[in-house]
Amino acid sequence: MSNYETLIYEKVEDRIFRLTLNRPEKLNALSQKLLKELEGVMDEFEGNPDASVLIIRGAGRAFSAGYDLQGTQHPGSAFTVTNDRLVLHKTIERWQRLWALSKPTIAQVHGFCLAGATEFVGHCDIVFASEDAQFGHPAGRALGILPTLSMWPVLMGPRKSKEYFFTGDYMSAQEALEWHLINRVFPKDKLEEETLNYARRVAMVPAELLMLHKAAVNRFYDILGIRAAEQSSADIDALAHQTDTVRNWMKASRERGLKDALTERDRPFSKK
Repeated sequence: MSNYETLIYEKVEDRIFRLTLNRPEKLNALSQKLLKELEGVMDEFEGNPDASVLIIRGAGRAFSAGYDLQGTQHPGSAFTVTNDRLVLHKTIERWQRLWALSKPTIAQVHGFCLAGATEFVGHCDIVFASEDAQFGHPAGRALGILPTLSMWPVLMGPRKSKEYFFTGDYMSAQEALEWHLINRVFPKDKLEEETLNYARRVAMVPAELLMLHKAAVNRFYDILGIRAAEQSSADIDALAHQTDTVRNWMKASRERGLKDALTERDRPFSKK
């Protein structure tokens, strides 16, 4: 297996492999390098005839706090609607590839799972979470929409999706379970054990049947138009980036620093 700088990819036991997001000092923020290395892991996993199931987790205190904004801010002269749209559609292609991997993926979520990280787990097949897990898109308060909407309208329906997109509030693991965003919730100290136990049961089924089960379910949503819907959401996100709200916030983050801009953005929402 290849060596990666921001990820750990390893064989856990027979037919079970695991990917660990390994930027704990940054709460596993999804940098451009990490996302590029993710593509390499998907290549390895899909091309390995001895791999049946992939567990995806985060190192340290969280699964992931979302996209690494330090690495995604555009210089003013280069930030055009056309360039932005191209970048967003590349993002869509990456998450759709994760969704379309021929073999099962299981997200093992603890702590924060925010913004781009909800896109990540939204395109996994199964999601197990610890009781301390929190899901949400706080960046929607000032930075635009999620290009794929994290599959929330499909998984939770329109009303609950709008409730959380409109405010950027965090959703607890229990509420995420009740609204079918995730599959199961476990105590934090049992999450890894229970995830692995389930992966072992999956791995007992021949890979060729697992692939067909997954293909059948995914085809159902392909027919409903999930790919076109996500591509449309990316176009709308490109429009959002041209609004005064987003442009003003990006300017503030450059002038005052990202941390201060985030604090100012979220301060009014802390008074619920």
